[in-house]
Amino acid sequence: MAKRWTHAEEATLIENYKIKTIQELMDTFPFKSQDSINAKIKRLKAKDKIDGAKGKDVVKRAYEQRR
Repeated sequence: MAKRWTHAEEATLIENYKIKTIQELMDTFPFKSQDSINAKIKRLKAKDKIDGAKGKDVVKRAYEQRR
């Protein structure tokens, strides 16, 4: 069974979502899978705790990391 997200982890994700790529978030949360992080982001967006806008620099870094 997967470990639940703590309040501190959730707060860190909310703070860093706009400024970090998924890969960088995976480095921030080494014991969470990419799927777990993406699912948590989706749930937080549904609760309006995160909005969907990332900066252009973050999007650019994400594309560069995929190469």
